[in-house]
This record gives sequence, structure tokens and C-alpha cells, in this order.
Amino acid sequence: MKKLFIITEILRNLNYLSEILPFFFCILFLKKINSQEIKAFFVYIIIAFLFFIISFIASKAPTIKYSIISISIFLVLEFITISILYFFILRNNKLKKLILVLIFLFTVFWVFSFSNSNLKVFDFTPLVIECLFFTILIIYYFYEIMRYNFDTPLFQLPSFWISVGFLMYFSGNFFLFLFSKSKFNEPGFNNQYIVIVSTITILKNILLSIAIFVNKNLIQTKNNSSIPSDLNLDSFHSLNKH
Repeated sequence: MKKLFIITEILRNLNYLSEILPFFFCILFLKKINSQEIKAFFVYIIIAFLFFIISFIASKAPTIKYSIISISIFLVLEFITISILYFFILRNNKLKKLILVLIFLFTVFWVFSFSNSNLKVFDFTPLVIECLFFTILIIYYFYEIMRYNFDTPLFQLPSFWISVGFLMYFSGNFFLFLFSKSKFNEPGFNNQYIVIVSTITILKNILLSIAIFVNKNLIQTKNNSSIPSDLNLDSFHSLNKH
């Protein structure tokens, strides 16, 4: 039991540290953030970092009320920002319109769920819906990228690493969140919950940090491969003259 407690504390601290990494690299390479999807991703990173600070403060409160409020607010903001991210990434116009509709429907559902919450027990239902939705959406993204992407290798695309990170996070936590409502009060489940969520979150944040580096390198590659604007083509002679 003591060994599990030590592992839990180590993972909890590593989880806190990993939450800082994507934000730090986004700030470090701020000038490289120029595409719409990367800007949406940057907004998500800012929101996630602010949530990390607020949730850390709320965890020190004598009641769980403030933690539930902070998690609930982050949940709807996370859903909106990641949905907008894939609105810019995906090519299917019908799916893009559907994403906008689902943002509205999820927000309405979240307002209804939050207003009926007693703030004593966290309602995992919106979280389960979010995990299921993004798991399906990201799987479709992989289908789309395999169908349309012929120029750039997958590992050089920031959206690929972002999607791998999010897919791991949402699909990995889906069943955990699904059964959490009925299992949360069982002895030992809280430690298991922390171990699973912390491990998956650490891996997600590492992959999101890789996406930021890939975006930086992709911008540099495009700049290096572009034709200089001041290049004088008249200075080049035809090979036929030699």
C-alpha cells in the first residue's frame, strides 16, 4: 500500500510538471504560430495551463466544490477549443458544419448538467461524451489524412502528433470515466484513477510538445525551400548557349 502511495505521488508530480511543458514550448516558439489550427491549439494550451493553476489552488480548498467547478468549466472550454482545432484541420465541409452544431448542443447539455449538479459529486457524463466524440473525430482525421496527404510525411505534420496525443488521452480515459461514477467510492479506486489518468496525461503532453517542435521545423523547412523574392532569373543562362 505504501509503495502504491509513493508511485501515486510521483505520477501526480510528474503530471503537474508535464502540464507546463506544452505551454512553455508554445511561448518559446510563439513566432512560429501562424496557421489557424496551430493558433487554435495554442488557445487550448493556454486554457489547459490556466486550468492547471486554478485546479491546483482549488485542490487545497477544504471542500471539493471548487475543484468540481474548475473541472466543469475547463471541460466545456476544452470541448469548444479542440472542436475548433479540428474544424480548421479537417477538409470535409459537411463535417465542419456538424462540428459547429455539436459545439452548440454540447454547450447546452453542459449548462443543463452543471445547473442541476449539487457540486458534491462530479458528473462524468459530459466527460464520457467528450471522450467518445473526439475518439471518433480523430479516427476520421487519420482516415482523411491517409486519403489526401501525399506531400508531407505524417511525422512532419503537427496535426498528426496532436491527434495521436488526443486520441491516446480520450480513448485511454473513456472506459475509466465511464465506470468512475459507480466505482469512485470503492476502496483503492482513487489511487488507480490517479495512476491511469496521470500516466495518460503525461504521455499526451509529451506528444503535444513534440507537435510544437514539429511545427517549428516545418516552418523552417518551408522557409528554406522557398524561392527568394529578390532572385534575378535573368542572370541564369540557358544551357543551350554552352
